[in-house]
Amino acid sequence: MKVGFAARWSPLDKRSWSGTSYYSYQEIKKRNEVEIFQFKWPWYLRERLTTQKSLNRRLFGKQTAVEFTKAYARYYSRQLQKELKKRPVDVLFVSASSQLIAYLKTDIPIIYMTDATFQQIQGYYPYFSNLAAYNVREGIALDKNAFQNAAHCILASEWNRRSAISDYGIDSGKISVTPIGANIDKIPAENELYHQQQGTCRLLFLGVEWDRKGGDIALDAYRILKEKGKNPNLHIIGCVPPHDISDDKDITVIPFLDKNSPADFQQLDHIFRNTDFLLLPTRAECAGVVFSEASAYGIPSITTDTGGVTTYVKNGINGFALPLEARGNIYAEKILSILDDPGSHRSLRQNSRKLYERELNWNTWGDSFQRISEKVLNEKIQGK
Repeated sequence: MKVGFAARWSPLDKRSWSGTSYYSYQEIKKRNEVEIFQFKWPWYLRERLTTQKSLNRRLFGKQTAVEFTKAYARYYSRQLQKELKKRPVDVLFVSASSQLIAYLKTDIPIIYMTDATFQQIQGYYPYFSNLAAYNVREGIALDKNAFQNAAHCILASEWNRRSAISDYGIDSGKISVTPIGANIDKIPAENELYHQQQGTCRLLFLGVEWDRKGGDIALDAYRILKEKGKNPNLHIIGCVPPHDISDDKDITVIPFLDKNSPADFQQLDHIFRNTDFLLLPTRAECAGVVFSEASAYGIPSITTDTGGVTTYVKNGINGFALPLEARGNIYAEKILSILDDPGSHRSLRQNSRKLYERELNWNTWGDSFQRISEKVLNEKIQGK
């Protein structure tokens, strides 16, 4: 089977969509011949839309998500349509780029993968908040078109699935929920994990947006654990807290680690292996690759029931997703209850790894993609 891989980012770049485009491409390539379709927007369209964005901000105090405008989507759909005529494929896979297929006309069956509908994400993430009214209308319309044009949608969470059905009217029969795997090249063997350091509580906060990831809540939970005599230490990776915490020797801040750098990955791997809890009180999260990565290392996640999180974090299995209104004291209490029961912590660690091996890995995603692609291709051949 010849599969077209289309996205707004290169699937050869591990930084694309936090690595998700790269790892999904690798899985598809293991099983099929793959043709890559990728396009850069021309200067005249970039200039037009960035000018429009600037005017919206200065004149009306509104933000603009230019990639969810009709002009942007029409351009990319046309480019893909031209290329598909030159380089035909059996099945077209589209990675989180509704713009490429919103106005695409083709009889090639499309498999669309994403982690959110535009309907649910606008107003949810800061970047998609306070958008101009026309931007919201155009974004929803083109995104809905993309879902409807797909023969099948591989969605990253149940939260995403519910929106596709209720907001866009997509038939549940053409939707599969398949979690995103851990975006890590080398996962340690299970017998290399679970090295507990007695008398300490090793916490990890991992995210590039301090406020959206609930940084202040995590910091409060850490301080409460310290007051309770649990000897916590906290690694903050990916951002710098907007507070002066330099006087706390038990907090380590690493503003950036590149998993694609061998030296940086070695450092991250060491931290993962020496972490007891992923503490991430996120305020908004479509899926969260970090939960799959934590589970791969047998690390329970203490996080929030928001967005698509509960597809990845199962209460009492690989962690707990607490209510959105929970503050630092509630997070600290949950961690304390686990620490006071060593058997509970050990069970969470073991079950975290099992959930990774069963559901939160890329091989499982690749098998699911293969079944779906063969099904939609057979349906096309049979004229269904």
